[in-house]
Amino acid sequence: MAIKRIIPVSSGKGGVGKTTFAVNFALALSRHGRTVLVDLDTGTSAIRNAIDVPIERDLYHFFRRGEPLANCITQLDDKLDPQHQWRNFGFIAGPLHLIDEITNFGAAHKARLIEAINTLPADYVILDMRAGLDANVIDFLPFSNSGILIFTPHLPSATLAASDIVKAILFRKLRLIFSKESPFFATVDGGLNFWKLINDLIDRVEDVYDSSVANLDAFALDLAQNLGDHPITRTVQTTIDEFRVHYVLNLFNGVDDSFNTAVKPFLDNLTKNVSSHCGVTNLGWVTRSAAIHRANCNCVPALLLPRDAKKAPKANRIAQELEDLRLTAIGLEPPKRKQAQTAPSASRAAEDPLARQLDVLKAMFEQKKDDDYYANFDYVTQRTLFAMKNRRPSELGDTRIYTPQEMLASLFAKSNVPTTIDWTELE
Repeated sequence: MAIKRIIPVSSGKGGVGKTTFAVNFALALSRHGRTVLVDLDTGTSAIRNAIDVPIERDLYHFFRRGEPLANCITQLDDKLDPQHQWRNFGFIAGPLHLIDEITNFGAAHKARLIEAINTLPADYVILDMRAGLDANVIDFLPFSNSGILIFTPHLPSATLAASDIVKAILFRKLRLIFSKESPFFATVDGGLNFWKLINDLIDRVEDVYDSSVANLDAFALDLAQNLGDHPITRTVQTTIDEFRVHYVLNLFNGVDDSFNTAVKPFLDNLTKNVSSHCGVTNLGWVTRSAAIHRANCNCVPALLLPRDAKKAPKANRIAQELEDLRLTAIGLEPPKRKQAQTAPSASRAAEDPLARQLDVLKAMFEQKKDDDYYANFDYVTQRTLFAMKNRRPSELGDTRIYTPQEMLASLFAKSNVPTTIDWTELE
């Protein structure tokens, strides 16, 4: 069975409820197809500690005992799922205790795990990433979108760090496209003559201590002013314009607080240090809930708790929610950027994205202000499914975790460029 989508769930820092979201989001998705949740936060055994079921095999057995990854999937037992309503859900736990070669796996282990994840028998694979940003996070993220970022109004440092994930993904893709071994330069007259210029500029943009090129928008403008309408200029601008950011607000506590303490700082940081032209989509929120906290303490996913019959959605409400999933109503499709000869000012660049996010947040709140957390997860899931159905696979997660080699081959597959490259140079 081909995997429909692999979606990483990540956060800039710990403490934002990333694993709680990942577990319940995977459960909600499993109502729509076979879903496997993979614990890549292997140093904390986070998923193992969130779901109280017997685990026979985990990543230890995959790495040390040679078990196929599919054999390491754990289902919910009869205690947590007595009616067998969640048979489409399974998870792969991290090892019971910290094992360095698994927690901090090297290139060979990483390549083996990526290939195994790509071939899991599932419609949806959710990756619970470790908090922060290192090689064992970035290499599992897509090349053209953020996966799903989790942040909260209650931890500003994590909100700002989430934009660093976006920056890392974009720079990884740009460095790959413009690497000296990339086929790109074979498509441009005198291409390698530009290699040092471009990579020097990328270095300056990425260096937070160098203010000479503020962000990727300034980088693109610099190229446009020096090269004009050129394949390099167009490639940089397209890479920025087509990048998609998706986020979910956890511990949501109202529009004003969430916007001012989470959304606005995130977008301000993204605009200032990365770009104002990435598409940014709020997939929804999860309200602050004492019931979720109690469920976590008891190692029971919150969606498995009995739902108050009074709050269960009526059939016509579900139909209305599906109708609400229109592009214009909920901001799933970022507006097309108008071509401009000069870059917008920093204040103007931030103004429109902020206004759009506030408008969407207010519209969503008016529709969903009386919802409980069950409805929150249903809504995030419906928005996710809608986006996956109506947009390119590379815009939310992807159909597989691409290695740099595969990504370059994919990018230049239609260019008829010989790809006789020493791939070891790209590792």
